Amino acid sequence: MNWKKWLGLETRNAEVRQVEDELDVLLKGFMFRKKVTREEALSIPAVASGVQLIANVIAGLPIRLYRESNNHVEEVDNDIRLRLLNIETNSVLNAYETKVSMIHDLILEGSCYCYLGKDGNTPISLEYIPKGAVGLIDNGRRINREIYYVIDGNIYDEFNILRAVRNSANGVSGRGIIDDNAVILSTMYNALCYENGAMSKGGKKGFLKSDRKLSKEMMDELKKGWNRLYSNNNSDVIVLNQGITFEGADSTATENQLNENKQTNTELLYKILGFAEDTFTNEEAFRVFVKTAIVPIIDCLTQAMNRALLLEAEKGSYYFSFDMNDLLKADMLTRYQAYKTAVEANWINIDEIRALENMAPLGIDFVGLNLANVLYYPDSKTIYTPNTGTYGDLTKKGGEENEGRDTKRTSNN
Repeated sequence: MNWKKWLGLETRNAEVRQVEDELDVLLKGFMFRKKVTREEALSIPAVASGVQLIANVIAGLPIRLYRESNNHVEEVDNDIRLRLLNIETNSVLNAYETKVSMIHDLILEGSCYCYLGKDGNTPISLEYIPKGAVGLIDNGRRINREIYYVIDGNIYDEFNILRAVRNSANGVSGRGIIDDNAVILSTMYNALCYENGAMSKGGKKGFLKSDRKLSKEMMDELKKGWNRLYSNNNSDVIVLNQGITFEGADSTATENQLNENKQTNTELLYKILGFAEDTFTNEEAFRVFVKTAIVPIIDCLTQAMNRALLLEAEKGSYYFSFDMNDLLKADMLTRYQAYKTAVEANWINIDEIRALENMAPLGIDFVGLNLANVLYYPDSKTIYTPNTGTYGDLTKKGGEENEGRDTKRTSNN
């Protein structure tokens, strides 16, 4: 006697299995929400082109080192760290490729890492480390926290790692667009897979209609011929017997909707990356792109460089900065009009303008002054008139003689 059947357990288990199977099929319908991998994300054209463009723009900007002392800022141009960041990293990748790789990791996965080879306190190499090759050892404390990095089985201290993170809650690992925009990326990737599957089958979709019922042998032969016809690299033909016709099928509503969604999702993804429809045709839109897409990444990398590459004694007076002059440089007419306004406002000289335009200096190191202006000194409450060479005291009443008046002018009067 089958006691499981007698107790009703066998039937119940079969029903449970059926429900589980149906539920599994139902849940698979929501699998578009799973997070795509880095390779899958980069197979989406909008992701690959957008991330590559941002990385190329930032990596092409030169990095400067400045020193501030007594409210005076001067550029430092003979530091080995500038060579590592701009020219030669002393590793397989050059400086440009290193920055491109770091920016890819930062945008896609939220974190990027470089190993700092040092001779004492002097950096001598800068080696890019893919995010997937970096392991973290955390002591788990919220106060007096210590982090170590595991790379190729070796453990490294924090001072040997240049680390930049975005959208981070712990300071060492961040969230990129793969984490924060998993649904739209998965949707776009699945749409590409669907399209690729449809194209790989080849041929036009449709139906074979028969006036009479086909035997199993005839059905099997027809299927084989049809598969041969639409298999890749095959130019065979198929001959339909009398009474069998082909009727083409129009694109389904789902396919049409997928085509519309592809364009919509691409535009949405570009907005996530900071692009607009007229980013590269409208000057104002390009400035918005720089502020929303370029500047945040530059600020993140700048803080990482200041933290890792500066000695403790240098922090507060030295700092790295990306030179964005070429990126923000307007057309010639706009620039020259701005220079004209700056010269007339007397806050820049000719040689400083020529330096911005990569031209040799002329030795014109003075700033013009308008003699018609009256200069006021708030601390002493005195005024000076360059045109007459006289000083005046605003605390004296009208008619009183000013002590600082030019003696020569007084004698002439």
